[in-house]
Amino acid sequence: MVADRTRIRTILAGAMLLSGGAAVVGSFLPRAYLRFPVVGETGISGSLTSELFTAFLGVVLAGYAVPALRGERLPLRVVLVASGAGLLLFLRGVWESAHLTSLAAALIAADDGARIGPGLWMCMIGGLAGAVAAAGLAFRRPRTAADQ
Repeated sequence: MVADRTRIRTILAGAMLLSGGAAVVGSFLPRAYLRFPVVGETGISGSLTSELFTAFLGVVLAGYAVPALRGERLPLRVVLVASGAGLLLFLRGVWESAHLTSLAAALIAADDGARIGPGLWMCMIGGLAGAVAAAGLAFRRPRTAADQ
């Protein structure tokens, strides 16, 4: 029973770490692909500011996973910050995907003129998974000397 709790905490902390890492990597990948009638398809990224902002949120998410991987219980404020960073990543990805596709539709006047790139998917999925993992860690008790 105790080993199961420890295993669940380790899995949640690992998921949080991987989610933050995915968000950092996704921050610098193409956010969308635009298809132009004559030129073809081209990948676009966000501005440097938006890339650094999403990378920072991914680092926050991954950074708070390290104490949890060591078996420490995360304080409530840390869980709130980590969950908030994950939710901000997810909501920013949803907003940016809607914005990019509507902008592309207005510029190109075609329904299939844009598609979401891997960077935006990694930020959205990483953010949501990280927020869920951080919230799950809030309800798990820490490792004790008897657990090890």
